[in-house]
Amino acid sequence: MLKCLVGLLLAWGVVSAQSTPAPQIPRPAQAEKSQKDARKRLGLVATRATANFRSADSIEANLNAQGHTLHPQLVALRLRIEAALDEAQKAVDHADPAAANEALDKAQALLQQFIQRLGGA
Repeated sequence: MLKCLVGLLLAWGVVSAQSTPAPQIPRPAQAEKSQKDARKRLGLVATRATANFRSADSIEANLNAQGHTLHPQLVALRLRIEAALDEAQKAVDHADPAAANEALDKAQALLQQFIQRLGGA
């Protein structure tokens, strides 16, 4: 009888140990990590946008020298990208990583269109 009781207690201990959830990162640390990730992503997307904007500026200068202008759709895309990046910056400043990532998704999609229209890969 004692052996059964000991066995039962051991089995219960193993089951309860297995069902104990793994310790999670405290919420403030998760929020801080999300905020940090959004800030880092913003920097990467903004850097990529700036590089492509400089290429567009160079192309525009060459076109202007020949009496032509950059296509208005490219200009509009650039403005939309800048607006999305501004929105992401505001969200990061207000510690809202979800909104920042949403704006960055939009900026990245627009930037990809910009690059393709500019003649990039």
